[in-house]
Amino acid sequence: MTLRLYRSDPYLASFRSRVVARLTYKGAPALILDQTAFYPEAGGQPHDTGTIGSARVVDVIEDAQGAILHILDGVNAGDCPQPGDEVACCIDWARRFDHMQQHSGQHILSQAFVRVAGLDTVAVHIGQTDCTIDLPTAALMPDAIERAEREANAIVMEDRPVLAYEVGDADLATIPLRRPPKVSGTIRIVEVKDYDWSACGGTHVRSTAQIGLIKIIKAERRGAETRLTFRCGGRAFDDYVRLSAATARLMEALSAGRYDVEQAVQRLITEVQAGRKALQEAQARLIAYEAAQLLAGAVRDGDQLWVTQAFAKREPAELRGMAKELSRASRVVVLLGASGDQAQLVFARASDAAGDMSEALRRALAVLSPEGAAKGGGAPAFAQGGGVAADLAQVQAAIAAARAWLNDQLRATSVSADKS
Repeated sequence: MTLRLYRSDPYLASFRSRVVARLTYKGAPALILDQTAFYPEAGGQPHDTGTIGSARVVDVIEDAQGAILHILDGVNAGDCPQPGDEVACCIDWARRFDHMQQHSGQHILSQAFVRVAGLDTVAVHIGQTDCTIDLPTAALMPDAIERAEREANAIVMEDRPVLAYEVGDADLATIPLRRPPKVSGTIRIVEVKDYDWSACGGTHVRSTAQIGLIKIIKAERRGAETRLTFRCGGRAFDDYVRLSAATARLMEALSAGRYDVEQAVQRLITEVQAGRKALQEAQARLIAYEAAQLLAGAVRDGDQLWVTQAFAKREPAELRGMAKELSRASRVVVLLGASGDQAQLVFARASDAAGDMSEALRRALAVLSPEGAAKGGGAPAFAQGGGVAADLAQVQAAIAAARAWLNDQLRATSVSADKS
């Protein structure tokens, strides 16, 4: 079995090892070493990357038999080290230390929620950008989040040692573990001195001060649980830099002080909402006016009024609003369309008018897009569709096809009624 150097010295960034075996894993060359400082993905912590000789290590996994596979990339099979070769190995230290900060910070944050809110962490994820812990409650109060965050950062500033050691079953009962271990026998304990004790095989900093700031950036309800997203150390600093820059830009744009930006944005939102409401009301009045004009020019055919109109580049919402407004009139059939990159057809009829708008739309779409790219549907009284590029002439032709089909159906219905 490979000697796991990262357990005794997580700060070991370079080492020498001997290749025990060479194999292929999912089409990529892989090596097993007699000793390694590369951490395999486990316990929510991502794997290390780095180099073995001139080969890049892109993944590190532990297989079902407990072997640690170092997956390589960017080398030819002939350049891959052979069994028996002694190789120089280097860890991507920036990536490793980042994971150490996040993982150690997670231990402290999870313990803080136990002490502040009586909530155990039920799941952990350390991602490339964000880290998360899941808590077993759907109603986590904001004050609990702030209190836990403050306690966690107080522990960081106390610069407590972070210790890793192994204990057997006989001594395990004397340790106040935050969660019971998932395995038996000899257990590796990671202790934040006199604060948190966790069964863990991951890599951690030597003292809490090396974690840096612990910052919760988001809380979201997920069923019966709450997921907290947090960042530690360098990630938290980078996040603060970006937020400060964004705040500075808002301050300049809104002519507001650093702590007045929120109120300035709220005022702007209120003004935008009021303006949007006024615009919607004005658009509704304009649509009603246009509908009245179209209705005045409607063509009577038999006992029904026909409104057919093709527009150049109208919004689908405007067409729908106009069709619904027109269809309130008695015995009216409305066939509207708009050209553009996403041409639209909207067909409607009054409740006392005849004709199947969904079937008429199907006929019109076949004209608008003979290859079948246009899509749509609806009900006998209202249907809409389109979604393909079409000019005004194409839209007019589609509307004409729909009206011709409806006229044929109405005539056929009238003949059938006369015979009966």
